[in-house]
Amino acid sequence: MRIVITADLHYRPSQRETYLAFARWVESQQPDCFIVAGDIGHPLRLFERALQLFDRLVCPRLLLAGNHDVYRGEHDSRILWETLLPQATRDAGFVWLEDTVVRLGTVGIAGSMAWYDYSSRSGHVPQGEAELRLLKAVVNHDADFIDWPWSDVAMARFLARRFATRLDSLASDPTVDQILAVTHMPIFPECVPEYPSSEIWSLLRAYMGNFTVGEQVRSTPKVRHVVSGHIHRRGRWTVAGIDGPVNVQLIGSEAGAPRAVTLDL
Repeated sequence: MRIVITADLHYRPSQRETYLAFARWVESQQPDCFIVAGDIGHPLRLFERALQLFDRLVCPRLLLAGNHDVYRGEHDSRILWETLLPQATRDAGFVWLEDTVVRLGTVGIAGSMAWYDYSSRSGHVPQGEAELRLLKAVVNHDADFIDWPWSDVAMARFLARRFATRLDSLASDPTVDQILAVTHMPIFPECVPEYPSSEIWSLLRAYMGNFTVGEQVRSTPKVRHVVSGHIHRRGRWTVAGIDGPVNVQLIGSEAGAPRAVTLDL
């Protein structure tokens, strides 16, 4: 079974030919499943146009939103998250992975945006939750362009609980032999570099991942693969899981230079 996963497309009409070439490359891989793991396009019309690139794929197409997808503009972040993005996803023939799981043969797929809860902050950063909430605007545009009413920690906990339920449903399914977990935010410390000498990066790291979700995934039986995006950094690691080694990959796509991870399971 071949699964192709991309993220961080940040669709730009001015570079449409590049994106079309990428879509044709995905088709040439003849995937059994295609997944887009967030940061597809902003505003909503570009999110929709990006998904149209993959209309010719005949396999199941799955999707997670990323932080840039919920940036306010023509619509506020809450209505984008709760209504418009899920609807646009389904209208384009994709599965909204934030509220469902997918089973392909003996492979189970679950996903989440995995919003950050500050668990990825650098160890030498002394600030607590309240201070990190206030300091975000210094280093992260999410503070400027996301206007939903929930705090980062509240949103992270909400998504993590729902993600845990979906993972557990796959782990307890006797027809599922292995689980692929897909997230927008990285969920393991190995994936997010430390630069202690950089004051800005040390603060920014708090908004780069959700290591609480990583521990949740590690403790779920049958998880064999984790693929994430968000930080535009390609990488591959093996981490210990409760059921054996877990293959972890970051996609590394950048705006105007889409890339993908291919899993042959």
